[in-house]
Amino acid sequence: MISDSLINIENLVITTFENALKNGDIIFQGFQITEQFIDGCSYQIRYVPGLEKKPVRDDVEKIGKDFLSPPYGNLHVCDISNYGLNQTTYVVLLNKYPLTKNHFLLLPHDFAKQSDVLSSDDLTLIYEILQNHKTTKLIAFFNCGEESGASQKHKHIQFYPVEDNEPPIDTYLQDENQYEQANQLRQVPWAHFVISLLHIPEQLDQLGNYLMNKFIQLLDKMFHFKQGKHFDGAKSSYNVLITKKCIHLIPRSKEIFLLSNHSRKSVGGTDYAGIMNIKEENDINTILNIGFTNILLDVGRKKD
Repeated sequence: MISDSLINIENLVITTFENALKNGDIIFQGFQITEQFIDGCSYQIRYVPGLEKKPVRDDVEKIGKDFLSPPYGNLHVCDISNYGLNQTTYVVLLNKYPLTKNHFLLLPHDFAKQSDVLSSDDLTLIYEILQNHKTTKLIAFFNCGEESGASQKHKHIQFYPVEDNEPPIDTYLQDENQYEQANQLRQVPWAHFVISLLHIPEQLDQLGNYLMNKFIQLLDKMFHFKQGKHFDGAKSSYNVLITKKCIHLIPRSKEIFLLSNHSRKSVGGTDYAGIMNIKEENDINTILNIGFTNILLDVGRKKD
């Protein structure tokens, strides 16, 4: 039986965000978009002033606190209790430093490591949340491993609202044949695996098996690709992007790109969707000069 919170998740997120913003519980001052066109795709550089106040991962680790543990205060959207085969209780929270309006997180109530692989229940609930957003298009992303761009140790999946013509990486999929089997996205120079979601089962247990099978195909492709490339499989870092139509997986070589003005850019899931969020306006021209995709290639993995 689907919970009322899950059915009403879109309205709950919107209402909670509006109240939290009004009360100063989240730090969001909008964003400014600069586009860079590369190979027919419009990549977005977004200057997000509110990120200036977000603690970096090194500072978070020094404090040693789990910032995704209770009490949640006015960031709390809802609980989704006893979900799936493992009867897990999940929490839906607003991102305190949102990259865009209604940016929110999904996490297990009990601590799990960010380096843990997504479970069948995780994947099923992610997809249900995507489906239950009827008027908002979302992309879900999961930064897994030390070099993936994750800023918290507590396992969490982020949901990022986008417009109809976004995320930019969707441009590469519009005229493509559907990827019934896991394969490389051919238009980009970094390793980027994708698989289409077709013929979605309606029953939850069948949906979980279906999504897990697709995800395992992507993991198998990634580990096969890694053979002989000096990877430590136990310490792999990668980004997962999930939409209603596809799952993407991008293996990583490092988290940080050092810009020429000595600013450090932590690269995560939204960057590989084609939306790069930055906290310093001076970085815009630097990124344009270096090239958006050159940054992604540097911190990702070459195909060959």
